[in-house]
Amino acid sequence: MIAGFTREERKVNMEYRGKVTIEISPEEYYKKKNNHINHGHGQFPDTPKGTMPEADESRDTGCFMQNVPSWLRDMPDARDFEYEVDTKVLVIGAGAAGAPAVLRLAQAGVDVLCVEAQSWKNYDVYPMDMAVYNSKYFLDKGVPEYDPVDIMNEYQRKAVGHIHPQLIRDYAFRSGEMFDWMLKFIPEEYTSKYAHPMNYRGNPGFAGEICGSRDFIGTVQWRTEDAFSAWGYGSRYLLMAAQELGAGLMFSSRGLRLLQDDNGAVTGAVCLDPDKKKFRVNCKAVLVCAGDFGGNREMLLDLSDQMRNLAWSYGMDRTDPKSVMPAGRDGSGIKMCMWAGGVMEAGPRAAMNTMVNKKPGFAFGGCFPTFGPDGKRFMNESLTRHGSSAVCDMLPLGGVITCVTDMNWDEYLDRQGYGHDMFDRSNDEYRRIIKEDMNNLKTGPEGFEVTNFMQGGMGKSLCMAADTLEELAQYLGYRGEAADSFVREVERYNEMCDKGRDGDWGCDPNFLFPIRRPPFIGTAWKLGRGPVRGGLVQHAGVCTDGRYNVVRADRTPIAGLYAAGNCCGQRYAIQYHTPTAGNSAGSAMTSGYVAAEHVMEYLTGR
Repeated sequence: MIAGFTREERKVNMEYRGKVTIEISPEEYYKKKNNHINHGHGQFPDTPKGTMPEADESRDTGCFMQNVPSWLRDMPDARDFEYEVDTKVLVIGAGAAGAPAVLRLAQAGVDVLCVEAQSWKNYDVYPMDMAVYNSKYFLDKGVPEYDPVDIMNEYQRKAVGHIHPQLIRDYAFRSGEMFDWMLKFIPEEYTSKYAHPMNYRGNPGFAGEICGSRDFIGTVQWRTEDAFSAWGYGSRYLLMAAQELGAGLMFSSRGLRLLQDDNGAVTGAVCLDPDKKKFRVNCKAVLVCAGDFGGNREMLLDLSDQMRNLAWSYGMDRTDPKSVMPAGRDGSGIKMCMWAGGVMEAGPRAAMNTMVNKKPGFAFGGCFPTFGPDGKRFMNESLTRHGSSAVCDMLPLGGVITCVTDMNWDEYLDRQGYGHDMFDRSNDEYRRIIKEDMNNLKTGPEGFEVTNFMQGGMGKSLCMAADTLEELAQYLGYRGEAADSFVREVERYNEMCDKGRDGDWGCDPNFLFPIRRPPFIGTAWKLGRGPVRGGLVQHAGVCTDGRYNVVRADRTPIAGLYAAGNCCGQRYAIQYHTPTAGNSAGSAMTSGYVAAEHVMEYLTGR
């Protein structure tokens, strides 16, 4: 057994036994990697059919829970380790929440060690869109200062009370502070090149509310010139700064099980190092930032009500893990917290979006009029947000959903809010590209391509254009009565636009923009069926007490155990909603920043 390393020794011996540095640019990295993000960071267990139901209760798992599910069995042995490491705080996971937490602790002089499952060479994180409020970064660009109480209440209304108010308050009141603090550790030339403040000029036609729902400016989009996510490299700068301040970093390593004393207080963890050797970390507190369970089919099937039952409603076997498609982390952090006595937040547990028959939209975003397989409008398009559109999931298979506009599409975009699937009207280069694409549109059944600024780079989306609505109906795939209905529905929609009131579906009057100026433009989404997939992001984590201290079933805190980011539940509840694009990432980062403060208070006995 090796004695615990001192801080200076750990800086030399941990990770690659040397200092972590950035060796290539984001452009080179993503060109080599060939995709914007490694969604396979977590484990993707190929779980056999039938293992989702409750496990054998006669097995002693060491967990307090009754009816222990199969994915919570097999707690690792805490006695089998090869060496020990001593530190004050252990942070498990260096992602959106973990990186700012480690830096915050190191800056305060706390002896902190972070273990991260990814290698430094392949290190990447999910965020690209990052929402923060009242940051000096935005205020200096002329964005009006918001009352954080308004932001807090908007999130609480959308969550219909299914959240922890303190966690939402932290985000509304402190995310801007967190972001400005973080930028001090990132080179200005990197920020100026890759950080793009979305819609900071404000959209001139946006009234501030959509059917009573408020949107707020605050999204920073981290993109390379080819539209790949660039925040993975921003996060690297935070970790390098933390290491300069004395933090220990271990990549290609992961936490396996938390350790507790006779009173239940967490005193460390058993981890796995890059050489697959188990080691024990002795510490005063552990902050778990290991992400969600979206990459674990078994946990996904058992815990996500929406994904399991949507698959069932499609005629799939609700006990077969292959009915859901994984995307995300492996759930190991959540399991560690639960083995220590923590509990999951109550359901319903929805996916970020189900990615099944999602409402279509143009490559340049916007909430345009939407029509179903029968050619008829069927929803209030202005209320569509980034979360799944349940009504689309219930439409008959085999047909199409379409979005339609005309040559006033650019003026229409000025009326949009600041949620997801909305175009960045303050990005002059993106506007130039889209205008060029649209000015070069071609009418006819072959269609034309429009640039799509995806997180995986710039793609192309097929659009159709026609001189008449009758022709457009045919190009979009409508036939017979459906084609006739489509033309009649557009005409009826135009009449309601003239009156300023959508008496059919209640579209916000500000979005009632007639479709009369040819050529007419449309895009179609074919209704299909397959395994249900979609990221979990902020949904379904462990319960905390509002100080990010993990709690037991009786809601008493587990001393020394904290959770932030997507391990921490009670932040968004029933569905992902976007008063500002990227609020999941901004919330996760803020939680790591604030949780680090509560950990420090615990260390000092406050």
